[in-house]
Amino acid sequence: MDENELKALFRDAPGDSPSPTFDTADVVRASKRATARRRNGIAVACSVVVLVLAGVGMFGVLGGTELQMGTAANSGDEAASAGQPGAASARPLDSGESSNFSNPPPQQGGDGPEKTGRMSAEGTYGCDQVDRELATALAGELPVPVDVAKSTPGDICSTGARSAGFQVPGGAVSAAVYPAGASVPAMPAGAAEARRTTAKGSLVIVVSLGDGSGKPAFSQTDVDGFVGVLATRY
Repeated sequence: MDENELKALFRDAPGDSPSPTFDTADVVRASKRATARRRNGIAVACSVVVLVLAGVGMFGVLGGTELQMGTAANSGDEAASAGQPGAASARPLDSGESSNFSNPPPQQGGDGPEKTGRMSAEGTYGCDQVDRELATALAGELPVPVDVAKSTPGDICSTGARSAGFQVPGGAVSAAVYPAGASVPAMPAGAAEARRTTAKGSLVIVVSLGDGSGKPAFSQTDVDGFVGVLATRY
């Protein structure tokens, strides 16, 4: 082998391998996030099963009560019919006397416009209650385990918005869904905030606060990821 052939071999040899784009910390962080999401998913599934079983049990209790009441009412009607005088001997009402009874008020749960007590299918609004659907969706995106039953209305709730929030290690995180055109309050100072407009025109906001250490519980990158996923659901 002469000198020219040796130079050609060195020239055709592959160069140095590229430097890695991730390190051990990135792998550990991704693993913790995946584990937390699995735990949250299991907790949410268990909550749904408990609610379904509770609903089935309540339906059975109410159904049995209504059946007993209906049987008792039929028995009372039969007894009253047996001892009631005929129509000919009944005392007629005086034509000048008005009846003391009026039409009964509409019952709750009827089909008329007076129907009350039914929750809106679109969610729970205001700062007095947590929107459970939003709390469940937010919990599914957090990299740390949280209990949906312990969620709060959050730090960015308002009268016309759906909201939910959690206390997490290092601070808190909150989410809110505002209808199109609604006014949005000022966000807390020092918070990591992200917002997205949904296909329906609603505005989804996610805010992460700190515990006084000078930084929020979740970074701006994390908050951007949370709001991006939530915006696709609303």
